[in-house]
Amino acid sequence: MTPEATEALAHRWHLEAIQEGKLAVADEILAPECVIHANATEVRGLAGAKQLASAFHTAFSDLRITHHEAMVAGDRVAIRWTSDGTHDGDYFGVPASGRPVHLEGLDLFHLHGDKIAEIWIEYDNLAAMQQMGAIPTSG
Repeated sequence: MTPEATEALAHRWHLEAIQEGKLAVADEILAPECVIHANATEVRGLAGAKQLASAFHTAFSDLRITHHEAMVAGDRVAIRWTSDGTHDGDYFGVPASGRPVHLEGLDLFHLHGDKIAEIWIEYDNLAAMQQMGAIPTSG
């Protein structure tokens, strides 16, 4: 795959599967045995990946993800991103608060052939919980 095609797969995960909630995209871009590491959580396989994408889309139905930088090195893609949305659905057990939430993150995608085989997702979940009102802010 060209570097542009490799990068495009990573963009599709964020912008189509998560932001737009188009879960069928996972079947097109993810390897059946994919592994996703999201902070301290690990999900395996297409069903787990779809469940994770759906959870974010459900928690923030107006979610907007912005890609600020993307770098491709062989079969790996790194994307620095931000997201903004209203917490209007359940977020891993935290009921909707109606509050705006801003996240910043960095994802690393590993491809095998023409599919994403592994994703490492890192973002500040404590800040997300504080913005939702689930955890008090310090001070």
